[in-house]
Amino acid sequence: MDKRLSRLFLLATFMGLAVAGCSGPSVDEADDVAQARSFAPLRAEVPAPVELFSPPITAPPNTWTWINFPDAVCDDGTPTGLGVNLVPGSQDLLIFLMGGGACWDYASCAVTNTSTHGPYGSAQFDATKPLFHIGSLLDRKAATPYKGYNMVFVPYCTGDVFMGDNVVTYDNGAGASRVIHHKGRPNLVAYLNRLAATFPALRTLVVSGSSAGGFGAALNYDLARTYFSHAQSSLIDDSGPPLIGDGIPKDLRDTWYKSWRLDKTLAPLCPDCQNDFATLLPILAGKYPRDRMALLSHNQDGVIRGFFGNQSATTFETNLYAMAATAIDPLPNFHYYFAAGSSHTFLFTPAFTVVKGVSLLSWLTQLGKNDPKWTSVKP
Repeated sequence: MDKRLSRLFLLATFMGLAVAGCSGPSVDEADDVAQARSFAPLRAEVPAPVELFSPPITAPPNTWTWINFPDAVCDDGTPTGLGVNLVPGSQDLLIFLMGGGACWDYASCAVTNTSTHGPYGSAQFDATKPLFHIGSLLDRKAATPYKGYNMVFVPYCTGDVFMGDNVVTYDNGAGASRVIHHKGRPNLVAYLNRLAATFPALRTLVVSGSSAGGFGAALNYDLARTYFSHAQSSLIDDSGPPLIGDGIPKDLRDTWYKSWRLDKTLAPLCPDCQNDFATLLPILAGKYPRDRMALLSHNQDGVIRGFFGNQSATTFETNLYAMAATAIDPLPNFHYYFAAGSSHTFLFTPAFTVVKGVSLLSWLTQLGKNDPKWTSVKP
């Protein structure tokens, strides 16, 4: 690997969640109904947004373009937006949510700075774009099943894994304070309004993201499906594992709910997620039984271990496998790809990973092409 690629690879890892280590449609078809009944106790209905349409996005074809959104903000209150790469005539869409840590109090938001802060605008996007061209899911020259899709890159600068809806003043008890706009969820609503207007007849939707973006993809999958209810859809959560119960410490779960107001954004879909984030997975799989859903993780991911209370490698691996066996293995439309080691994130360089003879790139291709042989893989 040359020096330039090495630097970009390291930056891609940072954009996942590396800084954190420092401290949805009705089921009408008869076959869908039969399959969904097995999940009936876990099903949840989320009202569709009141406003579904905004001006469509226009941009030069086949090139990355920054789109400003005056109604979307970073944690510092500055406006942000998203990047698009549009293909004329295509009705396939890949949405990718950027990673970059999280914060939930004065220490994490203003001292250790365990999340990516604003501003994030066109200049920051221009600095990010080289990462798309090293074989990533956003690289049109890479042999991925999505290279011909319309692509949307959603930046991350709100510290709330794209689920916050709160403006909070954190203080240190000694006179210092910091105002943080945890507005990841309203930002996504603004983006999806315009994307729905841009692709009113969407055929295929992929909601993906790495690290904080992986969590965000899973947590907001139902929201995205609300806007594209008739599309054939899939979820790719890269390195955002929702562990069972205290696999995510209770004090963290409670703090996230309070600081980010997950009681407003997540609880309507997943009433028990504050006690057990893993309960979200069967809810999504049951509500969308025709969709394919995937979780990617290293079995001893050092960044996520730090994010979840500095767990030991053995403890994290035990928690990860327990979640997979309990929450994912029973689901026919949800599979996982686990690799050995403490590295973090995959989607910027999926061709680099092979587990038991199965490359991640080929596994994602099976997912994207609805191959019936697609199944879970682990070391």
